[in-house]
Amino acid sequence: MLGALAAAFLAGHAAADVVTVAQVLPLEGSVEPSTRATAEAAELYLRRVNEAGGVNGHSIKVVTINGTSNLDTAAQRTADVVKQHHPAALLNYYGSSRTATLIKRGVLDAGRTPVIGAIVSSTQVRQMPDNRWVFYIRAGLKAEADRMARQSVSLGGKRIAVLYQGDAFGEDGLHKSMATLQTLAIKPMLTVPLETKMMDAVTLNKLAETVLKADIDAVLMFSDSVNIGGFLRAYRERGGNAVVATDSTPSADELVRASSVDLARGVCIAEVMPALTKRNTKLARAFIADMTAAGRPDLSKSTTALEGYASARLFVEALRKISGPVTGEAVRTALQTRGPFDLGDFDLKYGPAQFEGSQYVDIGIIGREGRVLN
Repeated sequence: MLGALAAAFLAGHAAADVVTVAQVLPLEGSVEPSTRATAEAAELYLRRVNEAGGVNGHSIKVVTINGTSNLDTAAQRTADVVKQHHPAALLNYYGSSRTATLIKRGVLDAGRTPVIGAIVSSTQVRQMPDNRWVFYIRAGLKAEADRMARQSVSLGGKRIAVLYQGDAFGEDGLHKSMATLQTLAIKPMLTVPLETKMMDAVTLNKLAETVLKADIDAVLMFSDSVNIGGFLRAYRERGGNAVVATDSTPSADELVRASSVDLARGVCIAEVMPALTKRNTKLARAFIADMTAAGRPDLSKSTTALEGYASARLFVEALRKISGPVTGEAVRTALQTRGPFDLGDFDLKYGPAQFEGSQYVDIGIIGREGRVLN
C-alpha cells in the first residue's frame, strides 16, 4: 500500500530529489474519521504540490500508517518509521499523551526529526522542557479555555458548571477556565470530574440530574466526544437548556456522531483554525478549492482536515527556505529562524524556544446540519 502511495505521489517526478514526510496517526476507533480526514487532506495538498513541479527541485513522498490508540505501540511504530524512512518531518501527530510519550522516550531526538502540527491542547505537554522538535500550529488549551469562559459569560452565563475529564488534560481545562472566571468575579457552581473511559447511562443520567438541579446557565466541558455526546443526550432529554461549550478536541463531526444533529445543535465549540463557513482567509479559500478540485468536497467541510492541510502547507513553506540538503535538522532550523510563515492570512511564528505558532481561537456554534457556524 505504501509503495503504491509513493508511486502515485512521485509520478512524473522521477528525476526530482525525493523528500519524505510521515504521518503516524490512530486510524481506528472513535477518532478514526477525524484523523483520517487530517491525513488525507495533507496527502492531497502535497500531491498537488508535486503535480505543480515540487519545491526547489524536490518531490515529496508521504508515508501514512496507523499508529493505533495504544501509547507504547504508537511510539514504537513512530520510531520504526523514523528509522526506516528517515522523514524530514512527521506531520499531524495526534494526542497529548501520545506526544508526551514520544518526547519522553527520545524518539525525535534520536532521529532528529521534527513534528509539524501536533494536535495537542494540553498546556503541560506543550510546555515540556525536554521538547526540542515538536511544533504546534493550533492554539493550546489555555487560550481555548479563556475564550470559552469569556464567551459563556458574555452570553449571560453567571451560573457556570465545569465538567472535566479526570486526567491532566481535563484538569488543565478546569484550572485555566477557573482562572479566567476569577478575573470576571465568577465562581463556578459545579466542578465535576468525568471518567476517562466511556461513561455508562446510569452515570450520565446522574450527572445530567446534578447539573439540572444546580440551575446552570452555561456548561464548560473538557472531555472526549463520546462522553460529551452522552451528557448531551442525558441532559437535553431531561429538558436541560444551558449553553454547552467545549474545547476543540472533539470536532463538530465527532460530537454529532456521539449524540445526534439535533442534540449537538447550539453547542459552542472552540475553533483554533480559520472558519470555513466565513471563507474570510486565503487559507480557508485555498483549502476548499484544493479539496474540491481533488474530488473530495466532503473534506472541504472538515475543520480537522483543515488542520492536516495547514500542517502540510507549513512544511512546504519551510522547505522553500532550505537551500541545502533537506534533513529534519534543516527543517527545524527553518521553522525557528526563517519565519514568520504566512499560510494565507494565518501567520505562524516560531523561535529557538518558541514552539507554539498561533494563539488564534474563535467560537463557533454547531448548526442545524451539524456544521459549525460563525
